[in-house]
Amino acid sequence: MLNRRIWVVAMVALLAMSALAGCAMGDVAAPDREVPISVDAALEGQNAGLAGLMSGQVTWSEAQLSSFLTELLRQNTGPNQPIDAITVWLEPDNHLHARIAMKEGVLLGGNNVDVMGTVMVENNQVMVNLTSAGANGMMVSGPLMDLVSSYINGALGGFGVAASVTTDSGSITISIGG
Repeated sequence: MLNRRIWVVAMVALLAMSALAGCAMGDVAAPDREVPISVDAALEGQNAGLAGLMSGQVTWSEAQLSSFLTELLRQNTGPNQPIDAITVWLEPDNHLHARIAMKEGVLLGGNNVDVMGTVMVENNQVMVNLTSAGANGMMVSGPLMDLVSSYINGALGGFGVAASVTTDSGSITISIGG
């Protein structure tokens, strides 16, 4: 019985060390403004997206984009998915900040994963180039940052063919087509 306990403790220590290998102390600070998430704002975002397909350009507010992403996630995953909400803050010069709120008990020490970066068009797809990420006072880097980037960019790949993207304080505009 003692050998089994030692093995379990060793495995937990090994997992903790490997998880921290891509982390350093620090934090990614979110902008200091409220972005409300609601079903109504998600529907507004969906309607704006559909209108944008016809006009060739879509503009979303932070509330519309955050609500749309959150509701899309909720509608397309089961009750066991670990994410509770996605909040996006948009700044001029294509800068963005996103907070992925995890369900209670998913992360130790808190419930949020924060990422910062720039949004751009690459190979006709909207992409995010992350410059920093953090969770619970720990900065994420290296292979962990690459993994976070790949998940975000995989989700953004569904927006269709994009020609350009611009952000302003509180909104994002994507031009579709060429």
